[in-house]
Amino acid sequence: MSTANPDVKEHLSAAEEGTVAGIGYVRIPAHDLDELAEFYKSTFGMQQIGGFLDFAIMLNVGKTADEAIANRAPRLILDRRMKSNQQFGPNDNNCWTFMTKGIEHVIQRAEENGATIVMRPYSTVSQTGMVAGKFRDPAGNHIDLMEIGTDTSERLYLRSPGK
Repeated sequence: MSTANPDVKEHLSAAEEGTVAGIGYVRIPAHDLDELAEFYKSTFGMQQIGGFLDFAIMLNVGKTADEAIANRAPRLILDRRMKSNQQFGPNDNNCWTFMTKGIEHVIQRAEENGATIVMRPYSTVSQTGMVAGKFRDPAGNHIDLMEIGTDTSERLYLRSPGK
C-alpha cells in the first residue's frame, strides 16, 4: 500500500501479496519406510523423488523419477516420526484421499499389495453421486480413494432440503 494515498492500492506480485498456490504435499505415517514406500510405488505408480535423513521418503506419481519430479501434483511424504490414524474409524480424525481413474483397479492393486479393504468402491449414498472406496495401507493408515470426474462442481455441494 502506498503511504502517500492509503485509498490507492499498488499492484503487488503474488509473492508480495502472499498467495497460496496449492497443496505441496501430504505426510503419511510410516513405521517401516521401505515397506510402505514399496506399497505406494506398486499400488499408485509412484517414484521416489527425495528423502530426509532416516525419517522420511518423498514420492510422486510418474513413470520415471524425472517425470515424478516434474509432476506438479501434491507429493507424498512417508514419515516414521508420525503416529498412524489406525485407531480411528472410517470417518474419524484424519484420512488421506487419492484421486483415481479406474478406482476398482486401484483398490484391487492395493489389496494385492497388502492393504485391508474397508469399503469397496461405491457411489456415495447421497445426491452427490461421487464414487469412493476406502482401505488401510500396510501401516494401518486409513486411505480414501475418489474417482476423478465424479466430483463435479454441481455435485460438491449437498444441502438439506429447503435450504
